[in-house]
Amino acid sequence: MPFGPDYFASLPHYGVGLGLNPSDMHRGYLGGAGGPVDFFEVTAPATRHQGPANYMEIQRSRKAPADRRHMRIPDLAGDHTVLVHSTDLNPVYPHAVTGSDLAELRGLIDLAGAPWVTEDLGVWLMSERHVYPYFMPFPVTDATLAVTVDNVRHIHGHLGVPFNAEFPPMTMVTGAMHAFDFFRTLVTETGAGMCLDIGHVLSYQIARGASPTSDFHRLPWDHITEIHVAGGGIDLHSHGYQYDDSHGDAPIISVCLDMLDEVVRHAPQLRAITLEVFGARNPQKALGTLRALRERPAVAAWLEGAPPPAPALPALDDARRRTLAAVTGLHDLIHGAGPVDGRSLAAAGEPLLDAFAPQEQARWEFERTQRLRLHGTNICSYYPLTGRWLMHREGLDEMGLFARLVPDLAGAGTPMWDKANAAFHTLVGADPADEVGPELLRVERWMNECAQDPDTPASARFGIRLQRVIGGLRSGCLAPRRLLAPDPVTIRHVGGCRFEADEDAADAVVLDVELPAPVPEHSEPGRAACCTGQ
Repeated sequence: MPFGPDYFASLPHYGVGLGLNPSDMHRGYLGGAGGPVDFFEVTAPATRHQGPANYMEIQRSRKAPADRRHMRIPDLAGDHTVLVHSTDLNPVYPHAVTGSDLAELRGLIDLAGAPWVTEDLGVWLMSERHVYPYFMPFPVTDATLAVTVDNVRHIHGHLGVPFNAEFPPMTMVTGAMHAFDFFRTLVTETGAGMCLDIGHVLSYQIARGASPTSDFHRLPWDHITEIHVAGGGIDLHSHGYQYDDSHGDAPIISVCLDMLDEVVRHAPQLRAITLEVFGARNPQKALGTLRALRERPAVAAWLEGAPPPAPALPALDDARRRTLAAVTGLHDLIHGAGPVDGRSLAAAGEPLLDAFAPQEQARWEFERTQRLRLHGTNICSYYPLTGRWLMHREGLDEMGLFARLVPDLAGAGTPMWDKANAAFHTLVGADPADEVGPELLRVERWMNECAQDPDTPASARFGIRLQRVIGGLRSGCLAPRRLLAPDPVTIRHVGGCRFEADEDAADAVVLDVELPAPVPEHSEPGRAACCTGQ
C-alpha cells in the first residue's frame, strides 16, 4: 500500500504516550499492559555524530536516582509499544543521507514495529558547519520544498515506513512560503505523515503576529498522524512575545490545550498523542499530566473512537426570539443617533450583549477564572483537608469550590484569618447531615491556631481519624463511618507544625498533610531540553 491517508487509516490508535530521550526513562513510567502510558516515543540519536560520553555525563549518571533508567529503543521494544523519533534524516538539507547511514535506523524501526519515523523538520547536520545535536530552522521556500520532497522520497525507499514530518519551532519567519502550505505540499507529494507539535505551531503563530489557530484550514488534515504537546510558557522580551518550549516538568499552558482540542477534532487520521517530557525530574507530575490529557473531552472521545460531540443548538422558538432581539438591538445600536456606550448597549438588550465583543468577553472570562483561582487557592491554604472534603461532598472540582468560597468573602476591614473561618463555616454548615465536615474544620482550625499562637494547647481531642481522612482523600475511600471516631482521638502538636495522632494503633501516627506541589519554574529561554537523545 502506498503511504498517505489510506495507509494511516489502516493503523491502530496508539493512544496517549510519553516522548523522551533514553536518559529520561523512570521506573514509574514502566507499567504493564493497560498501564498509564500507552506507548513511548524514544529518540534514536545519530550515533555517528553523537560523540562519546564525557566525564560529567558519567558523574551525573552515577548520581541519578535509583528509579531512573537509561533505556534505548532495543531495551523497550517487545515489552512496550515504541514509536521512533529520529535525529538523523535531515531531509531539508541538500545532501541526502546515504542508504548505508539509514540502515541502523531501519533496524530500530523493524525491531520496534514502528508505523512511521518522526523527526523535526529542520537542519540537523551540515557538511560545512557544526549543528548537531541542536537542529536549526530552515528557509521556508519553494527551493527548500523541492529538496525536501526529493529527500523524503529517498527516505521512504530505504526505511519501508513513512516519514512523519514534525512541525518545528519557528521563532523567526524565514522564506516567502506559508509554513502550513509547505507542509501540505510536502506530505501530499510524498505520502508522508505530519506530526503537529502544538508548542512549535504556537511559536510560528506568535512570530508572524497571528492568532493561535489562524490559517488552520491550510493544514493537511488527512495526513496529521500525531500530536506533540509539552510544558512551556510565553515570555515577553524586548523584541516581543516568544513561546519558550521548555518541556521537563513545566505545565502545559492553556492556549496549547485549546489548540490540541482543535487538532483532535479535525484530524481524521490522528493515531497518537505524545506528551514530551525531555529533562523531566518529577515522573508523578508527568503521569498526572498524562491522565489530565486523557480526561479532556476531545481526547477522551478520540480514545473511544467516538466522533467529536456536536455543539447543542438552542430550541427553535427560543432561537427565533433571541435572534430577532439581537438583530433589532444591533440595528438600533449602529443606526442610532447616540454613541455606542454603556447606556446604548444596555438598551440594545441581553441577546446582543451576549454576541458583543466575543474576544473581549473571552479575555475578561480568562481574567475572572485566574483571579478566582488565585484567591481560592489562598483561602483554601488554611483549610486544605476541609476544602477537599467539601469538593467530595458537593461533587465539585477545584474551581467549583473556589466559586462557592470567593464571591462572599468580606472586605479589607476583616482580617484574612476571620474571612477564611467565616467562608468555610458557612459552606461546611450548609449540609446539616454532614458529620465529617464540621469535625474536620475544627481540627484544621486548631492546627492553624498552633501555627499562630504559641500558647495554644499542644494537644486536643477530636471525633475524627485524621490519618484516614488524609488517606481517603488520596484514594477516594471516604465513607463517613470509616472517618468518624467512636471515641475521641488525641492529636498532638510536636513543634514546627508537625502533628501526630493516636488513632488505630498503639504507636502514634505522624500526620502527613500533603499540600499541592508548587508550579515548577520554566527553563531559562534557550536552554530547554529537547529530543537530542542525550
